[in-house]
Amino acid sequence: AVVSTQSTGELESDYLALFKKTVAMHEMYLMRLAAHSKLREDSNFRVFLEYAKDLKVRTKNKKELIGGFFKNMTKNVDEALLSSQKDKDEYFQERRAFLVDYHNRIKETTRKTELLSESTNALSMDYMQLAGGFALLSVQDPQLQRFMGQCAVTFEVMQKLQKRVSTDEDLKLTDLFKYYQREAQAAKSLLYRRGRALADKDIAENKLEKAQEKFKDIPTAEAYLQDCKIRFERISEMAKTELDTFKARRLETYRKHLVDMSELQIRHSQSKVSELTKGLELLREL
Repeated sequence: AVVSTQSTGELESDYLALFKKTVAMHEMYLMRLAAHSKLREDSNFRVFLEYAKDLKVRTKNKKELIGGFFKNMTKNVDEALLSSQKDKDEYFQERRAFLVDYHNRIKETTRKTELLSESTNALSMDYMQLAGGFALLSVQDPQLQRFMGQCAVTFEVMQKLQKRVSTDEDLKLTDLFKYYQREAQAAKSLLYRRGRALADKDIAENKLEKAQEKFKDIPTAEAYLQDCKIRFERISEMAKTELDTFKARRLETYRKHLVDMSELQIRHSQSKVSELTKGLELLREL
């Protein structure tokens, strides 16, 4: 019965941790949409926020999955071809170089924070095994029953505290870096679309030159070039706004999460020291 109660408690704790992670990530995403100058006015976004009933969401079918795979493959090849593209705008040249380096670094940081969270959780499991071992010894040796029983209680509490540390690290660090790893990838994709628009504009200029040389289809070539210029200017303006916002939002979010994590670490450390001190005092009284 004791084991069953503990297992139920652990399951509830894991479910609560997962629920907190899901809520935190959704909150961050929705706040970003709400702060966006255009997306916050989107009718679908308003419906999503105001809809009172459950939303029905279907998964992608095989055709959509295969189509997405080939689309991503084509995009990756095209992105590789555009990587050596010359861009006269120094701002976007610097942003591209920064994002490539930043994405690699945030990816490595995410990997390391996952290892940190795993090691913290592993320590929690060690505390659980110690608590179980002391509980077993308290039953087998009547002379040490009270001493071992108190040790079991202390390490059981330590296990719960350590589990909270692991959950908070996962929420405040690992999930944060995973989120901004995806954000960095999205920013790289935005620069890819701008690079594609720039390449289309260059192609249109070459087509116009050839049309002028042959005195053929000049109006069509001019119209196509004008359309490419408009698309390029629009995406350049949007990309600059998005990248500047990304920088400001990133710094603010990092600062908030790291300060929160530091405060939580201090609080958890104080709780663990208090519990160990309490346990030692009780053992001295035996």
